Amino acid sequence: MKNRSTLRIAEIRKENFDINTYRFNFDLKAKPGQFIMLSDLRGGEKPFSISDCTEDHFCITVKRVGEFTKRLFSCSPGDLLSIRGPYGSSFFISAGKVLLVGGGYGTPPLYFLAKHLLKNGAEVHVVNGARKAEELVFCEKFQKLGINYENTSECGRLKNSGTSIDLVEQAFRNNSYDFIYAAGPEMMMKNLQDKLGKLPYEFLLERYMKCGVGLCGNCTVDPLGIRLCVEGPVLSKALVEQLTEFGNYHREASGKRIYFMKTDKGKK
Repeated sequence: MKNRSTLRIAEIRKENFDINTYRFNFDLKAKPGQFIMLSDLRGGEKPFSISDCTEDHFCITVKRVGEFTKRLFSCSPGDLLSIRGPYGSSFFISAGKVLLVGGGYGTPPLYFLAKHLLKNGAEVHVVNGARKAEELVFCEKFQKLGINYENTSECGRLKNSGTSIDLVEQAFRNNSYDFIYAAGPEMMMKNLQDKLGKLPYEFLLERYMKCGVGLCGNCTVDPLGIRLCVEGPVLSKALVEQLTEFGNYHREASGKRIYFMKTDKGKK
């Protein structure tokens, strides 16, 4: 298939107890928000967002959640993996004052975005939340960018206690922004959407993806039928506002609707 490459893992960085970052020395030519399809050559293929990319390397950051990712966690530097991509839409790169909102293991693609925003002259603020302090990722990476960065957790062990949305409300009291970006749990983004009013934004959405190139239709979203692997995964405010399934449900591999727990609204 077009754009497929077999690469050796150059480095594995342990972010926390069940999140790893994998670096590959390869010029992927990806844009912030895009993803790759990855195979471990032992069966199956999964999509992964790109958490960093330069002219000589790119990274993906992976949470251990199933059999495929368990196999990735058994890999070592030097092992071969097969990738194709990059695929999908990318974030708009603003030059204004922007707020990036991350939750849990969905946050890493915002690091790649933050680097491009800074290069474009944007003033970048980041809020990063997780249920537990040890689940926060990329804290040091964001801080090294020299941006306005705040993190929080619901466990009460940090200076800030609460959710990403709590920090957003605090940020709105002290600042005005030109653009908002978010990646993380869908209910977090749904709760964020309810607070943005007329502010322009882009959200990075996740759905079950099989082919990655718009052929199978597994990642279409109601009622527009847009394919998140092609028209997404980054969606603009104009598109998100038309999605009846956003914040309500997603679909498993069979196509069955899986409804989000409303009690999770605003978490992370």
